[in-house]
Amino acid sequence: MAGMRLARCVLPAVLVLGLTRATAAPPGAEPAIEAGWEMPPRCDPFAKPVINDLREELRRTGYRLIIAIHPKDPDESKGESLARDLFVINADGTGLRRLTDTPGKDERVPRVSPDGGMFSYNYGDCLMDAKTFKPSGTPWGGYAWAPDSRHTVHCDKKKLVYTDMLTGESGKPMRIGRKVDIVDMSFDGKWFVFEIRDYLGCEYTIDFMPAAGGAIRKMPNHPAGGGECHPAFSPDGKWMCWNSGESLGIRRFDPSLPGGTDGKITTLPKEVLGQDPCGRWSHCGRYIAYVRISHDGSWEAHSPIHIVRVADGASIRISPEGWLGHHWDYDWLPPAGR
Repeated sequence: MAGMRLARCVLPAVLVLGLTRATAAPPGAEPAIEAGWEMPPRCDPFAKPVINDLREELRRTGYRLIIAIHPKDPDESKGESLARDLFVINADGTGLRRLTDTPGKDERVPRVSPDGGMFSYNYGDCLMDAKTFKPSGTPWGGYAWAPDSRHTVHCDKKKLVYTDMLTGESGKPMRIGRKVDIVDMSFDGKWFVFEIRDYLGCEYTIDFMPAAGGAIRKMPNHPAGGGECHPAFSPDGKWMCWNSGESLGIRRFDPSLPGGTDGKITTLPKEVLGQDPCGRWSHCGRYIAYVRISHDGSWEAHSPIHIVRVADGASIRISPEGWLGHHWDYDWLPPAGR
């Protein structure tokens, strides 16, 4: 995971997004705002937009995404099917390139390692190099990446299991109090976040626990009520987004506080995002990818993949017209050549 660092700007022509390659442009030239991929990441979700046109801003960052999509109405004469395949695409929606072609078999849910060097898919069952896009063994690992960008972790029954994604070897399982579906791990490697249904008298809860094992702690519910699910840490682990309040909620993560947060919530406009948006953060924390589902539709339906800018709620569609993905069928990659 990661974050585009906020550089200091001395000349008005320099646009800054926390980008490591922001440089002054000659008069009349296009400012350079290519995204960096720093380790450790630094995120500033609410930094003021530097270009009003979100698509143009994303184009200049150079960010790319791995997405899993399929045609809404497949043409079987062309070998198309409803099964999802993996594609790489620029964050502005251009440059679509197919990575897998498995008619009748879904390839889905890519998860990029924190350093941007690899990504898993099919919930950690498969691995691919993020530069060459060549498969790298079949590790059958976990869904959540550890900060070392080599191991993943999942919960098997009441045990945490770490898997080396290069060798496929698993470490000694660690017992915990109950089975949970690990969704994400903080960048410092100290915390897991996940959801539990029908827990502590609540139909929906977002919960966290120490990565070393220990008590499960519940985070406050969204005041709007309704379903809450699919939490995700920002790359630096200091923020969290989750499906809440009929839209996407953003709040700080601070495990030193009783509820793990200061209680302040920003809910992005549901009229823009639709229902049940389940987000994946860009490395800088300024953007979040999600699927846009109509409020008249169903969360079970596959839908177009969008990107929202956290600071102002501006949103664009990046999946091709008539092509669809599903929850977390997307994740961010560094600019080409990094």
